[in-house]
Parts: sequence; C-alpha cells; structure tokens
Amino acid sequence: MISSGVLLSCHLVLLALFGPYFERNDIILESKHTFLTKNFILLFIGNAMVFMAYNMQVPVLPLYGQKIGLDAGQIGLFVGVLMFAGLLVRFFTGQLLAYFSKKTLLLVGAGLYLLTAIAYPFFTIFGILILLRVVNGLGHGLATTYFATAAADELPLNRMGEGMGYFGVSSMLTASLAPLIAIPLAEYLSFNAFFLACVIVLSIAMVSLLFLTPHQQTHPVRKSQPLFAGFDRTFVPQFTMIFFLGLVMGGVSAYTTLFAKVLHVSGVAWFFFAAAIVGVLMRPMIGNLFDQRGAFFVVIPSIVALIISLWLLVTMHSTWQLVLAGVFYGAGDGTIFPTLQAWTLKDAGNEKRESITGVLLNCYDLGMGLGAYLLGLIVDASSYRTMFVSLLWCTVLYLGFSVLFKKRRRL
Repeated sequence: MISSGVLLSCHLVLLALFGPYFERNDIILESKHTFLTKNFILLFIGNAMVFMAYNMQVPVLPLYGQKIGLDAGQIGLFVGVLMFAGLLVRFFTGQLLAYFSKKTLLLVGAGLYLLTAIAYPFFTIFGILILLRVVNGLGHGLATTYFATAAADELPLNRMGEGMGYFGVSSMLTASLAPLIAIPLAEYLSFNAFFLACVIVLSIAMVSLLFLTPHQQTHPVRKSQPLFAGFDRTFVPQFTMIFFLGLVMGGVSAYTTLFAKVLHVSGVAWFFFAAAIVGVLMRPMIGNLFDQRGAFFVVIPSIVALIISLWLLVTMHSTWQLVLAGVFYGAGDGTIFPTLQAWTLKDAGNEKRESITGVLLNCYDLGMGLGAYLLGLIVDASSYRTMFVSLLWCTVLYLGFSVLFKKRRRL
C-alpha cells in the first residue's frame, strides 16, 4: 500500500532537484495548467517534515507526560494547549502578510517548532512544559496556515481539489511513518532519542523553506483588520464541520495510545500507520471527486467511516481490531480535512484566502484542544472506554449536523 505514496514523494523530490533545468516561468514541464511548480514541491517537502514532527509527537507526548507523573487531565492540557496557541496566532495571519512574506512566516513557524523540540527534554516541570507547548503552538499556527495558502497560490481554481489532495499527501505520507519511528524510539531507546529525531526532521523542513521563491502580493493587504475579519457566515458549514472533526481528532490523538496500553493491546503504532496509509491512498482520488461531485459526496461517507472506527475502538480487545479501526479512521479523517480545506480555499478567493483559512484552522484547532482537554476530564472521572463512547456519540451528532447542512443546500 505504501508504494504509491513513496513513488509520488520520490517523483516530487526529483522534480524539486532537477526542475530548474526544465522549467520556464517557474512552471515545470512548460504547462501553464500544471501545479507542479518548484515552490509547490518545496512546500510539499517542508509540510511533510513539519507534519512528520507533529505526528511523531501525537502518540509519544502522552506517554512522556505519563512518565513524568502527569494525570489524564494534565496530559490533555499538555497536548491540547498547542492548538489553543495556534488558534491565537491565526487571528493575525492576514495582517502579518502586510509586513512579511509567506516564506519568512513559514521559516518563523518551522523555527519555533524546532526550538521547542530542542527544549522539551530539558524540562519536566508542568508549567514550563505548557509554556513550551504554547510556543510550539504559535509555530504550528503559522506553519499550518501558510503552508496551505502558499500551496493554494500555486494551483489553478479548476484543479484546487486535486492539487490540495496531492499536497495533503505530504502530511499523510509522513504521518504513516511517524508512529513507526517515534513509538519504538521512545519505548526501546529513550525519550531523548525521540526528541533528537524530531530536531533532525524539522531541520530538513527549515532547509527546504530556505529555497522557496517568494511571490509578490497580487492583492493589497490591509495592515489594520478586525480581529474576526476572516469570519464569514457563508463558511459556517465548513467552520462547524471542521470543529467537530477536530474534536474527534483531539480525543483519538491524545488517548488511543494510553487506552491501548490500559487494555494491554499491542501495536498502537500500526493504528496510526494504517490510518495514514489509507489517507495517502485516498487523497488524490478524493480531490477529483470533490472537483467533479462536490463536498457532500465525500464528507458524509467519511463521517460514517469515523463512526465505524470509534465503534471498533470502544469494543477493542485485540491488535487486529485496533488496526482495522485505523483503516476506517484514515478513510474518515484523511478525506474530510482536505475536502473542507479545498472547498474553503476555492470559495474564499485570493483576497480572503489567508483570513478565511485562519478561521477554518482555528475551528479545527479549537476542536482538537477542547477534545484533548475535556475528554481527559472524562477519563479522570470515569474511564478511557467511557470517554471513547462519548466521542462516538459526538461523531453521530457530527453526522447529523452535516446532513442538516446538506438539506439546507449549504453543502
């Protein structure tokens, strides 16, 4: 299954290295319709490495928190505060472009990620760790916003879904490898070895970003904008649906590893691996389906896949069930996020792209942050299984909201 994702990555890396010998006007293969520009490929690589680090941290930081004596609520806050910090910085993503290029802002975002990866192993005090996660979150907010919009700048509107689908492969491909690298490093070597691996990965991201060619702004950016400039009621369906997705992601990311450990079910890395591989394989196809059939055709079946995944986790008793849950989870998460993102980018247009995308990702991060923290409180009050049952019912509610938006012809 991994071969197609690896081949795509190798193809893009080769184009990044040798594209300048064949390109004309920064467009590879001399086609004005292609989106495989040098910048797109470098963004693909940088995004892949940042999300590699992120997805390495997702299953391991809860284990690290448990090792240094944090309870479930503290672990939830430790994991989730990154999302709240990312939410904060995105209120200013549109205004920042009046002062800095996207290349500069991407370098700052990846740089903050790198600095915190270096600092984590030196501290075990909860307050300091939270502060580091806040700084990490500022980098996360900058990187995730500008990677997406910079990639969208390279895409023609009629291929936005397809292009963002391929771009999404950059995060999903590395997400498939991240748990297989991160969990064994932490369990069989040390947490220091794990953090060192994160530093190496983020250094690669920084190097790729250094070679980006900044674009001139094609539309004026106001230096003073309302704090909620990106909020537009037209995009309420996207905002609501991605919030629910974030809620599910927050719970699954923070607690699947610990839940499997409590049940003595091995192979949790394969859950994340299966989810990522399925997402990699489906994203290009999903992009075409979105362009041809619309968002509803993709989103509703994907939410059903999430419900099946959570049901499998709730009833989990063996490794094969855990891996099967990962397959359905990848079919859901790996398709909903890029579909909602492509839909938003397509409708926002160039002038509002950064501010609308900022609000969209804020809704996602708010869901993830609240999910990680509030679901941790449920764990402290009851059990991991009860928490996953609660999350299952939240996802059923998510399906209901999505069907309602469709009936109102908003989707």
